[in-house]
Amino acid sequence: MLVAPTAFAKKTEPVAPTGERKPVSERKRQEQIYFFHEGKKRATFGDIDNAAYCFRRAIKSDPYCDACYYELASLAAAGKQLDEALSYSRSAYVLDTANVWYSLRLAQLLALAGKLELAASYYEKTLALNPKLQEAYGELLLIYDKQGEYDKGVKTIALYQQNFGVDEVSLFSKQGFLFKQGKVKEAIAEAKTLTEMYPSEQQHWLLLAELYGADGADSLSLKAMGSAKTLDSTSVKYLLGMSDYYRRVSDFDSYFATLHSLFSSKAMPAITKLQMLEFLLQFPAIEQSYVTTIDSLYSLARVPYSYAVELTYSKFLIQTQRVNRAIGTLKLMTERGAYDAYLLDVIKNKQASKFFAGYALESVAYYEGWSLFFDLLISAQAWANVLTEADTYAGIFPNQYRPFYFKGLAYFQQKNYGEAIRFWQQAERAAGTSDTAFCAQLYASLGDAFFIQKEYSKADKYFTRSLKLQPNNILVLNNYAYYLSLRKTKLKKALAMSKAAVEAEPDNATYLDTYGWILYEMGDYAEAKKIFQRAMVNGGNEEPVILEHYGDVLHALKELSNAHIYWERAREKGNKSPELLEKLKRKE
Repeated sequence: MLVAPTAFAKKTEPVAPTGERKPVSERKRQEQIYFFHEGKKRATFGDIDNAAYCFRRAIKSDPYCDACYYELASLAAAGKQLDEALSYSRSAYVLDTANVWYSLRLAQLLALAGKLELAASYYEKTLALNPKLQEAYGELLLIYDKQGEYDKGVKTIALYQQNFGVDEVSLFSKQGFLFKQGKVKEAIAEAKTLTEMYPSEQQHWLLLAELYGADGADSLSLKAMGSAKTLDSTSVKYLLGMSDYYRRVSDFDSYFATLHSLFSSKAMPAITKLQMLEFLLQFPAIEQSYVTTIDSLYSLARVPYSYAVELTYSKFLIQTQRVNRAIGTLKLMTERGAYDAYLLDVIKNKQASKFFAGYALESVAYYEGWSLFFDLLISAQAWANVLTEADTYAGIFPNQYRPFYFKGLAYFQQKNYGEAIRFWQQAERAAGTSDTAFCAQLYASLGDAFFIQKEYSKADKYFTRSLKLQPNNILVLNNYAYYLSLRKTKLKKALAMSKAAVEAEPDNATYLDTYGWILYEMGDYAEAKKIFQRAMVNGGNEEPVILEHYGDVLHALKELSNAHIYWERAREKGNKSPELLEKLKRKE
């Protein structure tokens, strides 16, 4: 009995020799023949290890045994050992470049390894050796399609038709390549031939209708759809074709009526319904005109329950100004997921979960649904809800930093700055440094909180860290510059940062206010006045703080009456600060 190591455990695999072929002795030749046939026999019975051993032993007797390398390539490929399979396959091909099976196997393995350009060259060599090797055509055409080499695809189909005649597959493939080349009329001609040769195949009439539509020939498209209708007026493919036609000619009443028929059909795949609903989100103006109709489509699509559909429905509710309903829908969605054992298993174990195939897309939608839910709660300033939901989220998605950030944000907005800092620092520890954008935002938030708490050295540290990650973040540049101006410190640094923000957005009244105020603190009142005049014409005349600042600048320039006018406007716009009221009491 043969005793062999694991099939491909050797560190050095045999490689075909190069140069002039050397003869072997008769004894070696007989050894090679024996071990080759023994290897074939053992491979037939599934004894892979010993089969591989036999083929290697045959190669040891005759290093020029091309068939041995080919068989080893087959065994390695079956064992998913792609590198070894490629090595053996190359050796077989080098020893006999005229063998069509060797070139075909090498092409297939190269394609499997993702080396498409090289794989195509070997498929081409295979067809040059034997143009009647039918299986090589389809694989080569797939590569041409992926590589965008449509002209080569058309030529290869012509070679196929020359050897095998014109058939359904070649016609369909040819029209696809022609269409991708932009040769729509030529693609139409191929599709017409398809309908003539296979008139009872509805899919070919639908294809012809689609191509006519792409060519702007709507009447011919409708005629082709009529032929498809006579074959089966209830098929999903036909109804999809008609919906596309009605959308293209802007007959939206008929379009939505057809969609209703589609969504009512049990044959309509759930994923297709979802894709159509997602497509509609791209046209908010149309959605606004057909809200009730689209609501009915969602009623049909939401049974059975799907997190992906619920997410899309929530987006539709937002686009149609029904934000509270969107919040309610997402609330139910997040609650349901918290008790969905299959979903939770996928979230926990990902691809290792036995439910992954059925719940992969659903888990992604559920995660996105949480993000949208928090966005809406934050926009609504529902801070108590944010705190509660953050705890629920943390239980479902453990070891994440987002719950800490959301809780910190809620406490910050409630002016509980100590708690905000505590949770944001927890988020900082949980996040590490992998998410640069998040860390930059988090550091800036901590800078804001520490400034309000008058812990200025810590505020400076976090603003500096934020700008190190995102040096051109104009919001942080402006805010940090403004905070420095309020402290009347590092004003040159503040001016440089503020100037960068203004240069990025020269019409932003808030940024102009910061820049002008820093100039005021530096004593450059004349230049500050120019900046505030720009702020006034860009919306600053509606902002109480900017109006007060402009009044301060004018007062410094001894334009006392004008200063009082702007202070008064600031008060009228809602500025009731004690400092402003004191300024208005002045008599000068």
